[in-house]
Amino acid sequence: MEGFRRVENGEPDPDYLMMNPVQGNAPLLEVRELSVEIPGVLGERRIGLRRVSFDLHSSEILVFAGEEGAGASLLAKMVAGVAGPQVRVMGGVIVFEGRELLAMSALERSKLRGAEISFICGGREGQLPPGQTVKRWLRDSLKNSRRSSGDESEWMHSVGIVEPESVLPMLTEDLPVMMLRRLLVMAAVISGSRLLICDKVLQGLDRIAEAQLIELLSQVRESQGMGILLTTGSLRGVGRFADRVAVMFDGGVLESGETGAVLDNPRYSYTREFHACDPRITQSLSVLPTISREAVRQAERAVHESDQSQSVSF
Repeated sequence: MEGFRRVENGEPDPDYLMMNPVQGNAPLLEVRELSVEIPGVLGERRIGLRRVSFDLHSSEILVFAGEEGAGASLLAKMVAGVAGPQVRVMGGVIVFEGRELLAMSALERSKLRGAEISFICGGREGQLPPGQTVKRWLRDSLKNSRRSSGDESEWMHSVGIVEPESVLPMLTEDLPVMMLRRLLVMAAVISGSRLLICDKVLQGLDRIAEAQLIELLSQVRESQGMGILLTTGSLRGVGRFADRVAVMFDGGVLESGETGAVLDNPRYSYTREFHACDPRITQSLSVLPTISREAVRQAERAVHESDQSQSVSF
């Protein structure tokens, strides 16, 4: 079984190279000037994304962090092609390995998703087919994959499931959340995906489970060469695994860059205060910190001014 092997005896795994051709320095994913409208609370339409531009390379983890409604989750769904028909694209392009995704039909996007692109969300609904045992789902996945070597137990061991014999008979809808996410990461590896989109996958996990999932994603990035786009509602722990981070506010990228630079020397008060608002960091305090009005006003000015000027990619 290939598992997560990328090199053997110092030489690249030929199966890995066959399914993951060298792309040089070209980005795996390019998003340029992406702007979308979404339905508002009272039926009006509002801006959901404001001229978002970025690149993502193979073997890179890029995190988009923001409060609920800031646009990080919407961005992930736009790239994955699951944002829904009510979202209206106002401009921009999404290019994956030279292919313009927004120009594809819904059927073409569906075929791409689950093969070259994998999408994992924080919820349970729609993640695995209901009414099937894990064993049946895994056998079907291996049968339809180019990576069919190895048995079910080997694959499950590769994502840290130490007792696969107790998991294989379970129905997919009965899986614990962390087990489900391990299996979904495994499915991305089995399918040979080049891009893994993780939307709020750390949400609802305790510290131990969160650390385990981060370790698994880092392992996949290193061993498979996947590019990983991850969204999160906080900046907690991002410095341990992300190569770059972008802080979103009101549909726009407030600031972005190498993770250490953004966390240690933020340009905006909003980023610093947003980082400090993590309840797990401050839970011993009698009064939890909030983001000040001045920080919010500063972020609004920055995002709206950049919306009127030339967009800058990162």
